[in-house]
Amino acid sequence: MPAAVKPLVSAIYLGNALDVLRMIPDNSVDLILTDPPYGINYLSRSHSLPLTRIANDGDEAYKLLDETLAIAYHKLKPDRHVYIFTNWQVFEGMASIVRKYFKLKGALAWIKNNRTRGDLKGNYGYQYEMVLYAHKGRRWLFGKRDSDVLQFDKVPSNYMQHPTEKPIKLLEYLIGKSTEAGEVVLDMFMGSGSACVAAKNTNRRYIGIEMEPTWFEVAKKRLEQVI
Repeated sequence: MPAAVKPLVSAIYLGNALDVLRMIPDNSVDLILTDPPYGINYLSRSHSLPLTRIANDGDEAYKLLDETLAIAYHKLKPDRHVYIFTNWQVFEGMASIVRKYFKLKGALAWIKNNRTRGDLKGNYGYQYEMVLYAHKGRRWLFGKRDSDVLQFDKVPSNYMQHPTEKPIKLLEYLIGKSTEAGEVVLDMFMGSGSACVAAKNTNRRYIGIEMEPTWFEVAKKRLEQVI
């Protein structure tokens, strides 16, 4: 465990998010962008990934999110933004936790280029996920006023490096709307490091935290490949 996390230098950390967050100086982060467990016991159908389940993806996910945001609130500077991925199944529970710490401004709809499987005859095909968008204080978005419907292709299954991997272009877009070059992006549930890669691609600094060694190593290798 590091003695202290220094946001002036981009870095990723292997460990429990609650422990690492406590090492980050207060008021030192410019954006929280993260994809926590949804609490749905998700199982990937991939045959190429080293792991197909997500840690803490049962009922414990809500307590973990609550405890994590309670600490992360103090790390985020005033007048900054928060993006947290979710879906319709758990929107109400996750949104209520976010509201405890931040002003929830809305839910963005990320429209994918494909539909999930599931009940093929008795239900509509899921083609979107949601992103909770919140403020600590108030900060204007950069660029023109865009729609809350975001059209970005899903990562093709044969290229995915994590069961719930989000597309880099989507993450780069969100980072660009809410930060300036050189600012610090925090991802407390880093997975395979997509948010950190997007931050590095867009000349932002980053702090990534991941408790699963397998995904940490994937993230480390991905970041080393970014010039």
